Amino acid sequence: MKRTIGVILGLMIMHSAFSHYKARYHVIVDTDGGIDDFRAICMMLATPEIEVIAITAVDGILPPEKTAIRVSSLLKRFGHEGIPVGIGRNNPEKPDQPPGAFQIAGNFNWGEEQWYIGGTFPSAIRLIGQSIELEEMPVDFIALGPLTNLAEAIREVPALEEQIRKVSWYNGTMEKDWYNHKMDPGAARAIKRSTLRMDQVSAEGSLIREPAAFIMSLDTLKSQYASAILDLYRKEEAALLNHFMGTHLGDDCIPLFLLYPELFMARETEKIPERSEARANETVNFQAAMLEILDSNREDKSIIFSRFPIHSGFFEEDVAAQSDRIIERHGLREWKLVVLTNEFHEHLGIYSIIGAKMGLRAREYFNIGIDELTIESLAGSSPPVSCMNDGLQASTGATLGHGTITIRNADPVPSAIFTFKNTRIEIRVRKAIRDEIRREVQKGVRQYGLDSTEYWTYIRELALKYWLELSRREIFEIRSITPEAGYHCP
Repeated sequence: MKRTIGVILGLMIMHSAFSHYKARYHVIVDTDGGIDDFRAICMMLATPEIEVIAITAVDGILPPEKTAIRVSSLLKRFGHEGIPVGIGRNNPEKPDQPPGAFQIAGNFNWGEEQWYIGGTFPSAIRLIGQSIELEEMPVDFIALGPLTNLAEAIREVPALEEQIRKVSWYNGTMEKDWYNHKMDPGAARAIKRSTLRMDQVSAEGSLIREPAAFIMSLDTLKSQYASAILDLYRKEEAALLNHFMGTHLGDDCIPLFLLYPELFMARETEKIPERSEARANETVNFQAAMLEILDSNREDKSIIFSRFPIHSGFFEEDVAAQSDRIIERHGLREWKLVVLTNEFHEHLGIYSIIGAKMGLRAREYFNIGIDELTIESLAGSSPPVSCMNDGLQASTGATLGHGTITIRNADPVPSAIFTFKNTRIEIRVRKAIRDEIRREVQKGVRQYGLDSTEYWTYIRELALKYWLELSRREIFEIRSITPEAGYHCP
């Protein structure tokens, strides 16, 4: 039986190129800070079908510098600080906006913005080019505002016309009367003259039906992305439920169109380059699709299991007693990875669990899937700290077999360097946590002796306690060790 479990676990952590899941879309998102942009970005970050490789701020509903701060605070809120953020130029020719029309967008903060201490954002134009150059998959450009940044990018780097697979732009069929066109008609004309393929998507008045029921449904989802949208409606309820952007679809049509094109009525407008218009079907209730997207970021797809076991009857008594609380606090994704780590590691170990939490935190930082990181572990090869290496492999797919993890043996510490594209970060267990673990383990050694059954029972109890109590958002220090493409909080 032990051998069978080992074979299954081996297959599950061998995330080969033809077995593990990859996002269908790798996108650069260009936003002007609207409330519908906020909902759209939450949906795109939630679904494993879309990998957001960069976000750029364009002058529109809000000035680009305000939008960039809002985006960065949202990414920090979700733990996705590794997604780079760029900033476009202010457009002096932007027409005046109707007084008070965008008060909600200006008043609603996307996250805790007080962390921002004046760091600089890279140019949107430079970030667009760099992100496409570094990406191995075809890149789509998602335009949630005026086309200013995209037009300037292809004017500066004409080759981008061939390198961008497709543009999805939120703008209506009567395009010159729509906000995103009117904010920069010159940029719209430039893109129309280009060879870029484009889907022009619009809501055409589609409602978020029964907003009160939508809010209640959001509250039932175990998703930080749903919670963020719920906060929007709760904080701005009086204004939003009487405002067009609170009760109607807008830029949030883009992720809905990418994932559920059958809910839209599309027609081809040009064959070369390929252009189309897609209008939301007014008879469709889009709330169900929105909720499905927001709830889709639950766990990694398994290689063997159709559904990973969570019922307490599958587990040893002490684990079963804590399983519901662990899942409630840390989510299904972490649950699965720590369970696999413990089986692979052959016992409930403190540092192996921390390694799994660390690997998932690194993936969360960049908002990426399995097998996209290379790792240099600083945990060495001597237990107990080296046990962290098993958790790192199980949680990231960076394995010794793939050659994507290496072990540094000098001065071992519970820390690792993670590389994704041109960015390197170090994640290290905070000193207070390391000291607490050391004291607890030494207490067990003194009381029971290192090789006794009682000692390993004690360690199992400790590991279960730390599994439940230690949050991957709180126990690590993260620092950049190379210049990054976007500003990230310390």
